[in-house]
Amino acid sequence: MTRTQVLLLTAVLTSAMDITAAAQSTKMTVAPESKVTLAGSSNVHDWACNSSSFNASIELDSTYQFRPLTSVAKPITKVVVTIPVRSLKCGHGKMDDNMYKALKADEFPEIRYVLETYEINKELSTAESFAARTIGELTVAGKTAKIEIPIVAERKEGGAMKGEGTVKLLMTDFGIKPPVALLGTLRTKNEIEIRFQVLLDKAVVVALTQR
Repeated sequence: MTRTQVLLLTAVLTSAMDITAAAQSTKMTVAPESKVTLAGSSNVHDWACNSSSFNASIELDSTYQFRPLTSVAKPITKVVVTIPVRSLKCGHGKMDDNMYKALKADEFPEIRYVLETYEINKELSTAESFAARTIGELTVAGKTAKIEIPIVAERKEGGAMKGEGTVKLLMTDFGIKPPVALLGTLRTKNEIEIRFQVLLDKAVVVALTQR
């Protein structure tokens, strides 16, 4: 084989590898009805703050669209989510302000989550859905912690995906002092719960900013 033939073969093989790599994942867009909830309690009442305004870079294995999910080893290939702190609304302006202050919104305006790895629960998975134990890094108020979130995902019509998950955390895990209001008569408990319900659609660009 001549040097020219070797170079041509190398170029062809490299191109084929690039095409294969590009086909390994499909970018998804987050539908407007998606929601993240931050909930907790105090010595007076329970509370919940919601956001439907966030940016997400989410990719799925390209075979997710048409293969039984029990035969796809890793349906999710990438998850990066950023939530503007001030997009969280609690239904009461004063409570919003207290939360923004506790989360140090002026200094750290975003909450960020990056998926690192996960394990599929085969016993709870079907051809159209799967359950998994995910591990990722959550950054809140400038402090990052590794967290574990159990999720359930279901394939919808047209290859869309609906995913849900819940995780319980402590504010102090992120260096946050539970807020106190009304001259100390209202004391927020340390425990919080993050819940999310996300609907994903196939798209070229992944971004959602809903005001």
